[in-house]
Amino acid sequence: MKTTDSRRAATVGIFMVLGLIIFAAAILFLGGQKKAFMQSVQIKAIFQNVGGLTKGNNIWYSGVKVGTIKKITFMDHSRIEVLMNIDKHALPFIHKDVRARISADGLVGNKIIALEGGTAQAAPIEEGDVVMVEAGVSTDEMMETLQVNNKNLVAVTGNLKTIMENIIAGRGTLGKLIGDSSVYQQLDRTLAVLHQTAGNTQRLTEGLAGYATRLQSPGVLANDLVTDTIVFPRLRNTATQLQEAATQARRVAQDLQAVSANIGNRVNSNTSPAGVLLNDTATARELQQTIRNLESSTGKLDTNMEAMRHNFLFRGYFRKQEKQRRKAERKQ
Repeated sequence: MKTTDSRRAATVGIFMVLGLIIFAAAILFLGGQKKAFMQSVQIKAIFQNVGGLTKGNNIWYSGVKVGTIKKITFMDHSRIEVLMNIDKHALPFIHKDVRARISADGLVGNKIIALEGGTAQAAPIEEGDVVMVEAGVSTDEMMETLQVNNKNLVAVTGNLKTIMENIIAGRGTLGKLIGDSSVYQQLDRTLAVLHQTAGNTQRLTEGLAGYATRLQSPGVLANDLVTDTIVFPRLRNTATQLQEAATQARRVAQDLQAVSANIGNRVNSNTSPAGVLLNDTATARELQQTIRNLESSTGKLDTNMEAMRHNFLFRGYFRKQEKQRRKAERKQ
């Protein structure tokens, strides 16, 4: 009987020792996870909304856990103070210009405070420092964004469904192109015409290239104009001479115009002979009378000459003149 009681007591003692060992190990493990027994300094951050952050949540810096949240306190209706315990071993790497924002451990994990940024020029953080706060994207905002994107995706899917139905039914340009063979044939003919046009353009380009090559050949006028130092000065001198000739011709034309104007003025004037003949009617009548008198005198003179030819005093003279005339004609 005593032996059984001793065994039972030994068994209970063993279980108690094992329980104490497990309890101590659990405390040490949880303390390592939450860093409950670490040497730390306390810093603060003031948020407008902590988004479900609670006491004991972790603090991360560059992906490494460096502390836990000790206390969350309301300062007023729009400011919330978060007191953080930071491991002293991490202090040399966290500087005063670091920024704190609320994040999540995974997409739907526990809330954490993520410390980011900081420069080596700034001093490390110290006990009681208040770090700057950076607005982060909350899970609710992410879910709202996902919902909006989901609605947009549904709308886009509906539009794609409508477009595919129209295409299958042969409506619209793409539907006709897929379902109507005549549209395809027209497109094929258009492509053939474009291909022919491209060939013609290529041949035209080749012809222009050949023409440009011939223009660059020695002895061609275009090549001489570009390369010969004598032809171009001659052409320039010729152009200068033509310009001078044109200037002189313009001056001659101006002089002729002035002379013509002067003649016109004189013709229209009564002081010049031509003007008197053209404009003075009395002088014109006197001139006509003089001409009629001359005609009358000429007729009378012819009559007198005919009478002298038949006069016996001058008959021999005229006969002699007639013989000489006939003799000259026979010689010719």
